[in-house]
Amino acid sequence: MTELDLTTASERLEGATPEERLAFAVDRWGDRLLFTSSFGAGSGVMLHLWSQVARHLPVVFIDTGFLFDETITYRDRLVQQLRLRVEIVRPEVPRDEFLWEHGADVMGRDPDFCCARNKVAPLRPYLRRSLAWVSGVRRDQGSTRAKVLILQPTADGPIEVHPIASMTAAEVEEYLRAHAIPEHPLRAKRFLSIGCWPCTHPVPEGAGERAGRWAGTAKTECGLHTHLKRV
Repeated sequence: MTELDLTTASERLEGATPEERLAFAVDRWGDRLLFTSSFGAGSGVMLHLWSQVARHLPVVFIDTGFLFDETITYRDRLVQQLRLRVEIVRPEVPRDEFLWEHGADVMGRDPDFCCARNKVAPLRPYLRRSLAWVSGVRRDQGSTRAKVLILQPTADGPIEVHPIASMTAAEVEEYLRAHAIPEHPLRAKRFLSIGCWPCTHPVPEGAGERAGRWAGTAKTECGLHTHLKRV
């Protein structure tokens, strides 16, 4: 798609439903469409949509080695319930070897490095062969995501596709209830955005959804959705 066509399509999809947005992407890019999921809090919406529109395509799950046991349990539950195909991707260097080489406190000393090695790097082979990349990014999740487009062009990678960009946290909860999709078990303990356990904490009342990620630091993103240069 040309940049003009992409802008026009993105503007048109603003008035479409999440299902219609995802169906557009599946129809346009087929098996060159990548979908990654963290199986974290709120992930059930995109996973359910995927099971309805693109069940024949895989869900890519990055197992960093630092995930909560509850996340793995939740993944297995939704895979069975929604009959999803999942491809599990792992870092080249296993967790124990990584910690031995870089120190057990590497997450606190250099979280950007840790994320780059254990989250971003494992996905690169998938990004190289993909024309578009679906994720569950929403505009109300924080300032770094507030202006994402439905179809977001990048200068050095696949087009980012955000079918639920315009959904609110309240709409996510309603969707999960309406479709009987269980929420991540840590959600009840106010883990509102869930990644690796060393860098994920409960969110205080009144704080933003992603306030529990890298708490006490200036870091707000793992880099998975920000390392590509948007245009």
